[in-house]
Amino acid sequence: MEKSYVLSKEDLPRFLERLKQFGTVFAPSKVSEQSYAFKAVECEKEISFEALRTILPPKKFLYPQRETLFSYDEAGNITEPEVNQPLVIFGAHPCDLSGMKVLDDIFTAPPGDSLYIERRKHILVVGQSCLPDKFCFCESMRTDSIKDGYDIFLTDIEDHFFVEVATPKAAELFKDNDFLIQASAPYKQAFKDFWHNRKELFSNRFETSNLPALLDLEDGNSVWEELGQKCLSCGNCTFVCPTCYCFDIVEIANFNGSGQREREWDSCQFNGFAKVAGNNNFRPGPIDRLKFWYRHKLHGFQDAYEFPTCVGCGRCTVSCPAEIDDIVGVVVRLEGRDDRKSIYAKEEAL
Repeated sequence: MEKSYVLSKEDLPRFLERLKQFGTVFAPSKVSEQSYAFKAVECEKEISFEALRTILPPKKFLYPQRETLFSYDEAGNITEPEVNQPLVIFGAHPCDLSGMKVLDDIFTAPPGDSLYIERRKHILVVGQSCLPDKFCFCESMRTDSIKDGYDIFLTDIEDHFFVEVATPKAAELFKDNDFLIQASAPYKQAFKDFWHNRKELFSNRFETSNLPALLDLEDGNSVWEELGQKCLSCGNCTFVCPTCYCFDIVEIANFNGSGQREREWDSCQFNGFAKVAGNNNFRPGPIDRLKFWYRHKLHGFQDAYEFPTCVGCGRCTVSCPAEIDDIVGVVVRLEGRDDRKSIYAKEEAL
């Protein structure tokens, strides 16, 4: 049912007011000299349209960092939390939309996560186009453009946004307005030109078409030991990743028999993640854990779902304090090529 419109940037305040009728709007906002985060906004001036990546991806709205699964009283009565507050995720880029689709596959697979499924029903997603920097490699992961996973998508075409309305939920919200106009031929051409030209801007890429085979072949490559010895096991790479979904369960019990069960984000990079009874640890060192994370992103999930869980957003590369999460650089080295300079080099050295 997708329909195409054009929105003048002068009418963006009216567009935003209509979104607010659905729920609280969260959009990228500048929080430091170099960082952006999804924050509740009231007007378009609070939105950082130039933001390329936020500190945390939109997964924090679908799957909170810590949440109560249920509470119980001393009589054994169970109460589940309400997760039906409507909200709008504004400005999700293609890589983040791809990450949200991965989470949908994971949390809605039978029997399904009831809290996730209910929360997802009350979220309106507005995607937005972007231009890559040196850390982006979504083109290599085939997530640089996306055909679904959003309710509305905005492509920046100079003084206007090309607006794709993709779902009945979005169509109902904008059924009566005088600021969205039908896209005419010149705007459609501008839309096509944007996406054609954008593809040429990616400088961070690899060409491997069979990542699982490469990782199997190079399981004993010395690159894993080199990187693992530098790894701090801080978990940054997993927390900022749009698709990492591991969690721990915490029981909070009171003396009177009441309490609650909570879950919180966990990381496969933590020392205790793979520890089991008898003080055995399947991945005792950072080398084991780092290699496991790479394999899961580029191999393990693809075995079951036929696509990798890395979406090429570059967050892990940017946030890694040890400067070892250069996924493109690792893949290039596993391929036996050393013709790529470090992505962490200063701009003037690139």
